[in-house]
Amino acid sequence: MNCTSLTMAGLLAALSLGIPSLADSIAPGILLPKKNTKSISFSPKGTSDIFLLGIMPQGSSVKKGESVAQADFRILDNSIEDYERAIKSKNLEVLKLRYALDQQKERSALALQKYQTALTRTEEDQKDFLEKRKARMLAEEEERVNKALRHMSYKQEELNQLTKMYKDDQVAEETEEIILKRLKNELGESEFAVQGAKLVAELAKLRNIHRLGEDYATAVKEKQMDLEQARKQADFDLEQKKIALTEAEVSLRRLQNKYNELKADREMASFKAPENGILLYGGYVADKWVAIPVAEKLKPGGKLGAFDKIATIVPPNSELIVQATLPDSTATPKVGETVVIKITNMQIPGVITEASPIPGADGKRRIIITPKVPASQIFAPGLPVQVTIKDQQA
Repeated sequence: MNCTSLTMAGLLAALSLGIPSLADSIAPGILLPKKNTKSISFSPKGTSDIFLLGIMPQGSSVKKGESVAQADFRILDNSIEDYERAIKSKNLEVLKLRYALDQQKERSALALQKYQTALTRTEEDQKDFLEKRKARMLAEEEERVNKALRHMSYKQEELNQLTKMYKDDQVAEETEEIILKRLKNELGESEFAVQGAKLVAELAKLRNIHRLGEDYATAVKEKQMDLEQARKQADFDLEQKKIALTEAEVSLRRLQNKYNELKADREMASFKAPENGILLYGGYVADKWVAIPVAEKLKPGGKLGAFDKIATIVPPNSELIVQATLPDSTATPKVGETVVIKITNMQIPGVITEASPIPGADGKRRIIITPKVPASQIFAPGLPVQVTIKDQQA
């Protein structure tokens, strides 16, 4: 990296600050770009098994899209292949479950149609019995009794006529007695037949016809219950198939999301430069530049931690600042104070733009200094510097 010389005005301004006195404080710092630079971060979503094989030296000129580091992707690539196979297998499972669901819908529809048809036919039979057949059957039983009564009446009339006719005869023949006896017997049989017809008719009304109506009513209820049970079973079977399909689809989505994360990690871990510029290890984390913890990992075999900012690409025209760490014995300076920044063998003026008495998480107080010379004259981001803070009581 080339560092241009200071202008005469810059040198005069630096010399006018004088040589540091023994009471002045020396704060170590680093020359950094402002926060609008773009970092290359390691922020995997699906894996952490990425090991560095190498990285460009700090200060290297890079072009947009160029890989600044190389990594070992064998574990990640194996995971990607495993997920590809798992996704194919899960896709087949989803297709099978969708087919099974479609088949279940057809089977359920056929079963319901069968039970509905059975119920409809039973209801039609019941309606036909109640509206037509019952009245016919009752009428047939009435006719059975009436027929027996008519037959008995005929026999009674025939006996009466013969008895009258034979009574008028002066001489009773033996054959006439036989005929009358036979007719009396037949009349007795007719009377018995009438009694039997009435009994049969009564039993038919009370038992056969009435029970047949009850049987139809029971059959209708049974068919209704069969249909309702079939509907519940169909709903249950369909719900089971839907749940199985939903679970498989959710599992497939999760596998796909994980696979996409791994593929994104694979692309992210190519560590491509977001723009043209100079490579600088580390980056801003919570408004503070962090380089040393990451720099220790930037070596062959180093394993990065999630969300590590491994490098920052500094554009050639980037404005630079200095981040310095105050010694414990140094009082916190005020914003606006002038300091001297020593960069290699150069001394340049600067002004404090940020200072807080509250230490960071590491217990160190940091200040931010803006150099009073053009950045193009000191463009060497990442270089360590020393900041001299004048003793205000001197």
